[in-house]
Amino acid sequence: MKKIATLLTLLMLCVGCGRPFSPDIVVTKERPTVNPPAALRQSNWLGSEGSGSCVHATVITLLRWQGRYHMADHWRNTYGNGETADDLAAKFDREGIRYAYTANKNDVAFLEWACKTRRGCGVTVMGGQHMIALVYLDEKWAGLLDDNATSHYIWVPREHFLAEWKASNSWAVTPIYAPTAPLPPSPVSEPNK
Repeated sequence: MKKIATLLTLLMLCVGCGRPFSPDIVVTKERPTVNPPAALRQSNWLGSEGSGSCVHATVITLLRWQGRYHMADHWRNTYGNGETADDLAAKFDREGIRYAYTANKNDVAFLEWACKTRRGCGVTVMGGQHMIALVYLDEKWAGLLDDNATSHYIWVPREHFLAEWKASNSWAVTPIYAPTAPLPPSPVSEPNK
């Protein structure tokens, strides 16, 4: 009987892959929800007219994130310089790119949809003079990926970000393709409460 009890104890320890069960283990979600690897992030560049290409850099990152690598390469080789919402829409139409956008409407639901569907979106900041990628949005935080500093995410309080975006023409745009699958959940120990 002792051998059976010892065997059962050993089996119970092995079932958790060597980790004893703990009620403090929780499963975390990927954060940010739009999490392109560094190799997919496009840095801003100076276009042929001498202006930054932040809109195009953001679009390229989002196209890559959504698995449209050839389209992203074509975009990088074809377009650059500053951009307006209407001109970008015309270029998307001409190139046959599926997209959605909002401008001058303060449409926060659009931002939430873009992040919830894991597509993310380009958003204007700095009075409409710069575009960055919105990669996460919840009730407290906004996660941003700036094409001028693609090595890290910027985390700002949601209301601070929304105020900046609304004061910057509230332009948001995203290609509409299937995003990369989320990372598998990983167990993380939380501190005892």
